[in-house]
Amino acid sequence: MQVCLIQVPYMIGDEHQGGSKGPQRYVQAGAEKLLAGRGVAVTVERIERGKPFRDSSSASLAVNKDLAAIVRQAIEAGQLPLVLAGSCDVGMGILSGFDHAGCGVVWIDAHGDFNTPESTISGFFAGMSVAVITGHCYQNLWAQIGNSAPIPEAATLMLGVRDLDAAEHERLARSAIQVVKWHEGKPQADVPASLDELAKQVPEVYLHVDLDAFDPQVAPGIVDSPVPGGLSLQDMEEAIRAVAARFRIRAAALTTYNPDLDQNDKTLRAGLRIIELLAECASEK
Repeated sequence: MQVCLIQVPYMIGDEHQGGSKGPQRYVQAGAEKLLAGRGVAVTVERIERGKPFRDSSSASLAVNKDLAAIVRQAIEAGQLPLVLAGSCDVGMGILSGFDHAGCGVVWIDAHGDFNTPESTISGFFAGMSVAVITGHCYQNLWAQIGNSAPIPEAATLMLGVRDLDAAEHERLARSAIQVVKWHEGKPQADVPASLDELAKQVPEVYLHVDLDAFDPQVAPGIVDSPVPGGLSLQDMEEAIRAVAARFRIRAAALTTYNPDLDQNDKTLRAGLRIIELLAECASEK
């Protein structure tokens, strides 16, 4: 098994935010050695924006163009792209890097990321990430990155959701996206059954893990304000194993780790365990 560990040291294309430090911290803490110790051949890549940016969307565009190219190279080389990033907008670049017809998405996150420019109350670009890749907004922007075929809503599953604004909640309720909410540390629907439903739609997935899906006791060092009642490390491991048992994982991302806000490296250890687990699952496949 081969993995391409791709550092994206930006938060929505900006290197000056706390989340931009997370990818390098994983590597400094031995992520590459952790994978190699599992018998996985590893290469490490790093995205560089290379030019000043005008605004969040243009910065994200520049970063995601380069990310799509690296993902494409990795897949052509028979590697699993494992992306370490400061924000969730990297989904555009990852999916643009390969033919994702017949590919679904498992999105593990405390938030829905399903706002659009019309529904958002904050204007936060990364909070529209799922809306973009399912075809609801910024389609001309995504088309400049690469393959921008929208992921069908019915081929999208969210896990861990527990913090939605009113408009986003309504949009998700009207959609065909499966949403397994989390409340007081427990899933509000059957996770394996939801994955089984998704498996009726697609044989492979892009797996996206935002560390804010964890309970703050597990991962306090994240970009957004932590939301109580999230996944335990065991919950996350069980979910990832269940995904790997049912699907071919085409690419994976681990996002929003902010080392500046971590406590005794709790979040770092949780992220490293996910990296290790993904390698284990890929090797077993």
